[in-house]
Amino acid sequence: MDLLTPYLLFFDPWFIAPFRWLSSPVFGYLLGTAFLGLQCVICGDLSATAVTYSNRKYLRKFQKEMDRHRDLSEQALRMGDKESYKAVNRQALDAFGYSFSLGAAIFCVSIWPMPFVLAWMHLRFADAPLDLPVHIPFVGSSLNYFSSFLLLYIVIRILYSMVMTRFSWYRGMKARLLGQSVGVAEK
Repeated sequence: MDLLTPYLLFFDPWFIAPFRWLSSPVFGYLLGTAFLGLQCVICGDLSATAVTYSNRKYLRKFQKEMDRHRDLSEQALRMGDKESYKAVNRQALDAFGYSFSLGAAIFCVSIWPMPFVLAWMHLRFADAPLDLPVHIPFVGSSLNYFSSFLLLYIVIRILYSMVMTRFSWYRGMKARLLGQSVGVAEK
């Protein structure tokens, strides 16, 4: 943390500004935390898009391999050749494993800003939990910075995905990255 502290202090004015936009400390904290969460989501999405773009050849290769093996396994199943079906299905499973692993790595890239924001929040809010107006089972009557950030981050990530997928340019960009056809009338 000591190695990271000078960088966190350098970005401190940028990070703390949204917390001071409202006069209410509670609403200012929630707005600031939500704003940091939105910044993490956008930065993570841009990073994941860049990594997807740089690995699009591998993603397309694994997708084609899975599609080809699926077609072959269906053909073997229709012909009643159970041994061929099992062999081809095993190869399809290997291709799926590679594709899944690459997808998991891309997801990890999408959340890389979170540890830095949480480290900054630790510097600022470690000793100042958010007091809740009610007692919540398993949570209590206060939330620490980690819990409040994580809850808001998840909500913001879901809302961001719902909003951004409504834009045809965004859907088209994501589809082109994976080499998929882009439908005009799709929602």
